[in-house]
Amino acid sequence: MTMTRREFVKAAGIICAAAVAGDMDTLAMAAETAEKEEGSMVIDGHVHVWTAEGENERAKVENIVKAMDANGIDKVVCFPFAAGLEKQRKMAELIKPYGDRFYPLAFINPNEKDAKEQLLYCLDELGFHGMKLHPWFGNFSLANIELLRPTMEVLNERGLYTVIHCTSDDARMHPIMFEKLGLAFPNVAIQMAHMGEVMAGEYAIDVAKRVPNVYVDTSITSYMAVIHAHEQIVDKTVMGCDFPFYRFEMEIQKQKLAAEELHDVEGMRKIMGENLARVLHLK
Repeated sequence: MTMTRREFVKAAGIICAAAVAGDMDTLAMAAETAEKEEGSMVIDGHVHVWTAEGENERAKVENIVKAMDANGIDKVVCFPFAAGLEKQRKMAELIKPYGDRFYPLAFINPNEKDAKEQLLYCLDELGFHGMKLHPWFGNFSLANIELLRPTMEVLNERGLYTVIHCTSDDARMHPIMFEKLGLAFPNVAIQMAHMGEVMAGEYAIDVAKRVPNVYVDTSITSYMAVIHAHEQIVDKTVMGCDFPFYRFEMEIQKQKLAAEELHDVEGMRKIMGENLARVLHLK
């Protein structure tokens, strides 16, 4: 069977992770797994897209695709660097030639009076699949459920997806804020971007354990946070690199090292794509 470049990179990565462990049984299992899962997707759940002059040019679509191909990434969840309909329209235009390799979300500021209308336009006219929220940039708190209700209810009614910035240095978006939000909108798959960064990873993991529709991504988190997520919530953890601020190969290496330490290649496959494919109903 002829393998594509992306399939080869994926298979080689899995086998290399096992080889580093120096365990022939693990290596054999990894080789068998790589062959069996040749058609599975590798998905990065956190990618920014350049839409205007002055933004980071590393995030231009052609640069993203080049980096995806070099690292065996099949699909990315993406959004612009900021809110505003012009940025959403521009991203839709830029990613269109690449088909389904991009899974676009609308970057929305719920403080804007027409936030719901903007979201509906992005979903219905631009073909986006959900929403990105950033409490720091938008100057709002996740505790303000009523502010978020108009947009979150749209997602809840349609069973859609949101990625929300989650860090430890701002109480407005601390992991503990996600529990009430997840329970209020149970049909929305909520991804805690950065899972609380370095200092609040355990809070993020605890919330994801308790709330069925809350997930975490590994972007800019520590290696130990990845280990803990892998051990405790492997089915609710997704790989994200926060491109272009971090590179795909950096995040992939974290996942490989964690799989090596834990002797869990299957868990690595879940985090590197299978979990998001399941949550987003991708084939």
